[in-house]
Amino acid sequence: MCTVRPKPYRIESELGTLETKSHKATGVGRMVYDSGQEWYEATGPREKFRSIRFTELILDYTSDTSVRDAARRLNRMRLQDYGIIPTTLRNTVEREGEAAAKKMQKAAQSAFAQHSFDQTGMQTGCSGLCIEDASHIENETVADHATILRLENVDTEAYESPEKTVNISIDEVGVKAQRPKRPMPEDVEKPKQVRQTVIHVQYGEKQYILNDGTVMGAIRLLIGFLLSNGLAGKQLVFFADGARDLHNAIAIMFGWARYKTILDWYHLAKKCREQLSMGLSGRKIRNEVLDILLPLLWLGNVDSAIEVLSKLTDKQVRNPDIIQKLIDYFDRVRGNIPCYALRKGLGLRNSSNMGEKSNDLVVSNRQKHNGMSWSREGSVGFASVSALIQNDDLNNWVRYRSVRFTPLEKAA
Repeated sequence: MCTVRPKPYRIESELGTLETKSHKATGVGRMVYDSGQEWYEATGPREKFRSIRFTELILDYTSDTSVRDAARRLNRMRLQDYGIIPTTLRNTVEREGEAAAKKMQKAAQSAFAQHSFDQTGMQTGCSGLCIEDASHIENETVADHATILRLENVDTEAYESPEKTVNISIDEVGVKAQRPKRPMPEDVEKPKQVRQTVIHVQYGEKQYILNDGTVMGAIRLLIGFLLSNGLAGKQLVFFADGARDLHNAIAIMFGWARYKTILDWYHLAKKCREQLSMGLSGRKIRNEVLDILLPLLWLGNVDSAIEVLSKLTDKQVRNPDIIQKLIDYFDRVRGNIPCYALRKGLGLRNSSNMGEKSNDLVVSNRQKHNGMSWSREGSVGFASVSALIQNDDLNNWVRYRSVRFTPLEKAA
């Protein structure tokens, strides 16, 4: 003989909070049937089922405004004075972002397994990966532009064909870290920032944004993404600032690929201005040196730029150590300093601004406001949800728990 007991089943939806009943049938010490598990989607003892559309609204609203404002907007829309609370929204976004990030990592791991890469993204053997022959702009076109700029001894095959090149912009960003909730030992340094790495991938008219809490984690996602979409064998061009960890990670992880790294022009010029401001005796001298130095670097003439700094007089220099550090910096990154002028004339990119813009869209616009501080899990979770939205993948994620790990056609 069975005993049937009704049980409330609560639903949070875009219309408000709804309540219906489920029924549990038990007999002889065992459960015979539970419509809360068989008919409805299973929930915990005190958990409410959340509709797909309501979940989508939560993720969408919290991607560009604070959780308090998002809760207020949702409650107003649902005509509730005290409906969903900010803490619930925050926890929901963090969980969804973490789940989406794990789904992407799983997709990358699947690509690794298919191409003889280990779980860290390192090539372990013969993967059968086809590295395409170098494709570059026609020699005559490069030579003509070099003549206009009065350049000599130009490598005409060093300028990639944009139609067959994957442009990859990498940028790191830090947001203010939350104070630890429990007392930490005095000898343990308290984190001041939570770091994230955002990567923008562009191939032709298609693009995609990746993010992770570490540089190496983002690089591994990138390798998996390239392998999944048949892009790993093409010419890869990385655009980044002068951060040593970025350049080292690229060199370590992409030894098997045909790639080159270009130092973003804006960051190079900024580095020069900042270092010369600290190293030279006054603004007038700094500007005079910049007027000579930057045109040389724009033409990719690193040796002449170093010579200019080496010939500065004691009267011009206030801090010789800083000037020497700038010279050492030029030596370290000289392989990543191209002829920016010639690249611009050929219609090629010189900047990592696509990565910085992606960073703004995914991280900074949401997480860099007065009074905001973040845990690592919260920052990465919110950024992962923002990346879903920028990749036009939010609806797919909410409805099917799937991530479209493929490039997206750019909007007109």
